[in-house]
Amino acid sequence: MPTLLEKIERNAEKRLMLPPGRKPSEELARYRRFLKVESHRLKLLHRSGSSGRDVCRARAAVYDVLIRHILEGVLASSPDLRRVDSASWTLVATGGYGRAELNPLSDIDIMFLFHGEIVSRGKPHPYLSALNEGLLLMLWDVGLKVGHSVRSVYDCVQLANRDMQSKTSLLEARLITGNSELFKILQKSIYEKCVEGRDAEYIAARLEDQANRRSRHGNSALMQEPNVKNGCGGLRDYQNLLWMAFSKYGTRSLTDLVKQDLLSAKERKELRAAYDFLLRVRNELHIHFTKPTPAMDVLTKALQPAVALALGHSDRSPSRRIEGFMRELYTHMRRIHLITQMLEQRMALSEKPGRLTALRNALGLPGARERGQIHDGFRILDGELRHVSPRIFKDQPRRLMRAFLHAQKWHLRLHPDLRQLMRQSVSLVNRDFLKDTHVRDTFLEILNHRGSVSRILRAMHEVDFLGKYLPEFGRLTCLVQHEFFHVYAADEHVLVCLEQLDRVWEAAKPPHSNYTEMFQELDRPYILYLSLLLHDAGKGLSKKRKHEDEGAAIADKVSRRLDLDASTAHLLRLLIQHHLLMTVTSQRRDLEDSKVIRSFAQVVQSPPALHMLTLHTFADAMGTSEKLWNGFKDALLQTLHEKALRLVVGGTTFIRARVEERDRLRREIRRLVSRAVGDEEIEAHFSSLPLRYFRIHQPADIAADIDLVHRFLRLQVNPDERGLDPVTTWQNVPDRGYTAFKVCTWDRPGLFSKIAGSLAGARVNILSAQVFSRSDGIALDTFVVNHAEGDTLVSREDREKVDELLIRLLNDREKDLLAKMVREGRAGNTYAFLGEDALPPRIYFDNEVSEDYTVIDIETVDRLGLLHAISSAFADLGLNLALAKIVTEKGAAVDSFYVNEVMNGKIVDATRQREIGARLLKEIRALA
Repeated sequence: MPTLLEKIERNAEKRLMLPPGRKPSEELARYRRFLKVESHRLKLLHRSGSSGRDVCRARAAVYDVLIRHILEGVLASSPDLRRVDSASWTLVATGGYGRAELNPLSDIDIMFLFHGEIVSRGKPHPYLSALNEGLLLMLWDVGLKVGHSVRSVYDCVQLANRDMQSKTSLLEARLITGNSELFKILQKSIYEKCVEGRDAEYIAARLEDQANRRSRHGNSALMQEPNVKNGCGGLRDYQNLLWMAFSKYGTRSLTDLVKQDLLSAKERKELRAAYDFLLRVRNELHIHFTKPTPAMDVLTKALQPAVALALGHSDRSPSRRIEGFMRELYTHMRRIHLITQMLEQRMALSEKPGRLTALRNALGLPGARERGQIHDGFRILDGELRHVSPRIFKDQPRRLMRAFLHAQKWHLRLHPDLRQLMRQSVSLVNRDFLKDTHVRDTFLEILNHRGSVSRILRAMHEVDFLGKYLPEFGRLTCLVQHEFFHVYAADEHVLVCLEQLDRVWEAAKPPHSNYTEMFQELDRPYILYLSLLLHDAGKGLSKKRKHEDEGAAIADKVSRRLDLDASTAHLLRLLIQHHLLMTVTSQRRDLEDSKVIRSFAQVVQSPPALHMLTLHTFADAMGTSEKLWNGFKDALLQTLHEKALRLVVGGTTFIRARVEERDRLRREIRRLVSRAVGDEEIEAHFSSLPLRYFRIHQPADIAADIDLVHRFLRLQVNPDERGLDPVTTWQNVPDRGYTAFKVCTWDRPGLFSKIAGSLAGARVNILSAQVFSRSDGIALDTFVVNHAEGDTLVSREDREKVDELLIRLLNDREKDLLAKMVREGRAGNTYAFLGEDALPPRIYFDNEVSEDYTVIDIETVDRLGLLHAISSAFADLGLNLALAKIVTEKGAAVDSFYVNEVMNGKIVDATRQREIGARLLKEIRALA
């Protein structure tokens, strides 16, 4: 039975043979049909489950035979070209085409290699131009993306020694057609003049390129939306390893590395399987795109269900289908990342740690003065921890845990051979090991070494030890997280959270330094580290309960196994069960509402618990996505911490501006306002606003509001027709990353909606809003905002746009703003790959959190204009909007609105709630 490559050759002979007298340029349809038929064959082959590598090689073979036939046709149709000495040139594939690994949308790179002079008198020889252009024009015309060059062997050597990427491309050169002897000369010249003796230089450049590439793609193999080509653990990591190994050892394959004892047979098998799987994933990804684009190598959440189904994950539940597929993908990417990392170290490709410091020398720590000192069965040499005997763990299983403590205390790296032995020894982590008090005490000692815990726990996880010792964490390995705002898989998220907490310990810059003092004052940091390690463990269990509730039960189980005392066990449970509480409270609740703060304080109960929960919240948020954290959220978290601390330490209440304090406040305000403001204006301000206004504003802010009202009232006595125009102020707050926007005007139905619309119309994003109306009909609305693109401060130009649009809206000179924004594409989904299927709109009513208002929580896909639509609905429904808390995370809006009926207070009637909910859903869906 013919092989696939033989079938391709036969089909080419049948379909690509030109009729007598016909030129290739006259047979474009023939070549296009051939490509279409073969591409379809390869798609069917891929979808039937064939090897990713086989399909990619077959695609390269298709291009090979196409190029040969076209080239033969070009030569046959040109008498001048037929006279050219065939020994003077060869056609070479380079880069991925040279590797014979092409995915559906891969471009191809070819090089005409010539012997002798290429250029004469400043112009290429006519036969060279004709040959090059005759082939290239045909390839472009049939729809291929081709990179091309014309060089001599000398040119190639010069280029390779000048540019690392070009050298890499030439290392993978492959003969397509032409003079094979000339091609051998190229290979020999490249190796002797560009590789031999230059390995250190080449490897350093490749490692630098690799570090930059990994940094651009998240520095983790477990990204929620991984780049299968360039991400950590992706195809490029595997290829990079082979390039460096060839440069150093002259090896061409994984089998060669096994022969040199740099790789085990098992690791070779795992790497091959992982690489083949990623090629299959990339093949499928490219099928979903019509033309090359940077996004074609990114497995977005939107594409994951379709790719999972195409690659054999057919569970009827989309979430389980995605979980199974992504876990398989993560397992392979993680394996590539860990093995290539280990091989770099084993081949001494990675940079070695520096020598022990003078301080360590002075302290006389092991390895400080003596190279190769033996300690507890381990050898300490060149900043690495090595094993003396292969029986080190069988003889004393406790050393498995102690090895990590030694590495932590003496800042050592685990030698790759020790890592391999640890991975082979995890079967020693049995029931007796889990109950061993010495092992437990060693583990807690590691967790108590704040500032240097995450590196050790990551090392534990990389040798599969951590999940064996804490099976509750082990269930998170390579587990996809469905929440839209997460960047990493579950286990990687936890490890990144731990790294963020370590950074707090000696941080010099905010935001981490904002929490350093708090962290340094903790008495038992191991509790906080353990809570972070287990806070998402509930996600590895049933979906019937919230993961934080599952996590609380897990905390109890782990506390019993580790024999933690009752107070420690209680604190661990509290931190895990309520690890989302501070985020929800600070970002979605009114922090000036005494009931909110009291309810929160009743949960934490003590200063240590409050400090730990605050640090936990910060580390969790930063570990979820550092890009989503900003100065505004940081300020909210610190505000909640400060207010709750006053209660839990038994101090005075935080409500500063009570009625009996107003006389003192009046005197202070009189001193701060401008001289043009009369005493009666100050009195009017005090008598026409609720107590809550004075409670949440500083004296300077109150004085600024009075000056703003004064400016607005002056407009009312001017003869021009500007009575309905608002007065606005803008203030940048750079250290918090936002701009404060305040509006003073006559209150009227739909005012908030029009202000929100003016901001949306200028692409200004609302982070939070406070709404106050004086009893004399003057509205004072404050918005915390930033630019919708890039989270930057609002520019002067955009401020002017907002002011102009707001005046038009308030004077009814701008109709149907939302419809206009939709038409112009300004009110669409701001995160292209997050659709309503990923986040269907949800609406909740809460009458417990506030004394005076019903809190309506809305979760939906974020769109510019969303707040304008929601607030317009509130106005139409006759609801009074007092406060809006806006949270936008990676394309999703999680917003809370404090509202009540104009005359009847809270919204408690179920029928009325359904009416409001239906209207809101209608407005939200109209934006889609």
